[in-house]
Amino acid sequence: MAKKKELNDFNVLSKDSYDVESGEIQVGSTVGKDKYLVLDTIDTNKDTLKTESDPRKNSMQAMTVAEIKDEYKTEKRLEKVPGYPESVVKKDVTIVYAGTSGLKDWTSDVIEIGLEAKYENGAFSSAIDYAKEIERKYPKENGFNIGTTGHSLGGAEAIYVAVLLGYNAFTYGAAGSGLTAEQIKQYKGTIVNLFDTMDAVTSGLLTGGQNKIPFLSMGIDNPWWRTAGHSLDQFQVDKKGNYINKYGDIVVYSDLNGGISIEQTLLAQSIVENKMQMRRLEQYGVHKSSSKKEYQQLKKENEWLQTQIDSFTKLNVLRKKFTASGGGLSGNEQIYLDDSQALTIVKIASSKFDMAMENVVKLYKDAIRELEEMWQEGRSTIQRNCPDLSYGEVLDAMQAMGCTEQTMVTIPSQEFQEKLSLAHQMSSKFSTLTKDITAKIGELVQRDQELAKQLA
Repeated sequence: MAKKKELNDFNVLSKDSYDVESGEIQVGSTVGKDKYLVLDTIDTNKDTLKTESDPRKNSMQAMTVAEIKDEYKTEKRLEKVPGYPESVVKKDVTIVYAGTSGLKDWTSDVIEIGLEAKYENGAFSSAIDYAKEIERKYPKENGFNIGTTGHSLGGAEAIYVAVLLGYNAFTYGAAGSGLTAEQIKQYKGTIVNLFDTMDAVTSGLLTGGQNKIPFLSMGIDNPWWRTAGHSLDQFQVDKKGNYINKYGDIVVYSDLNGGISIEQTLLAQSIVENKMQMRRLEQYGVHKSSSKKEYQQLKKENEWLQTQIDSFTKLNVLRKKFTASGGGLSGNEQIYLDDSQALTIVKIASSKFDMAMENVVKLYKDAIRELEEMWQEGRSTIQRNCPDLSYGEVLDAMQAMGCTEQTMVTIPSQEFQEKLSLAHQMSSKFSTLTKDITAKIGELVQRDQELAKQLA
């Protein structure tokens, strides 16, 4: 069976891109565990862009790849297939930018990233110009869709190109891309950056990547530390292709089709943060009534959040089965189309999601109310025990103990308000997904009644 596209392919491709400089990877090579065909490569130390006569020598390396169609993944001589290379690859084209590997790359890191001083013939300029060349070779008008990926400096270049040209990007340990606030504001795509929580590059110790990537940038507490937390090898996936941390907790969910499930991943971030706090409470003991209550609250919150994630998973599985390869619908594929059974799955998933949402929202609102009650109770206790103190003196006494309305109510409540906001966003996303799938079921069954008899 042909190997399927996975979310971690971006990691493998980013690692492979470092071999462009040595010439080990050339046009026609297969990379990414032989699932991808190299359509183009560039090393500006020796290669020229089409409009120029001399190499720019700014040490920008990249390769352009596309996933090989399933029917050709076991083919030994792809070049013999009529229409090669376009005929043997899918329409999603990925430009993979290589990361820092030499002195000139570090010059780009320091000058173009650290000092945010892009220059005309610099690596970032070359990254943009190269992407434009690929656009001309594989235009959107012919059905091609271009995205970018990369690690370290390559990740920064991938993000820079994605924002300026309107692509999506998936990067690792990306350094700051030096984009302006206006450029970021105008961007409408999706950018995901994964980094190790101890990464010296993305954490901001060197090039300030984390603070300069205002997109979905997520830290993973990986099981071991290598190259100052900057190694691609640190990232681990489970059997389903989800990224996990050293505790085995899922941090980033795959959409089962080689991409990221944003909704599940955002919910997972809350679970991971809650588990981190639960481990801290376990370390210092949860026997105290206040700690025990917080621990149980976090545990219950995670149960409801996981129910929401599981509901998204069920619908993502359905969505994948209703979508043929290439994003279109096909009567030739074995698509699961029993409308009554599929609709039952949707209804059950929706019911569980709604119940979980109702409970988690109640939990957040109760937490906000309890914070206010705790503040009022503390203030009232001091007033009862010290009746001679004025209201202002009571507040001064509480402030001397580090207890103010700001620290006890306003700041903690803000955290729960943010969680409520995320909950409402997820509810809207889930509602849209159920409507889309329900409509798809009706569309497919109406289009081909015979397919409705096929069960997965």
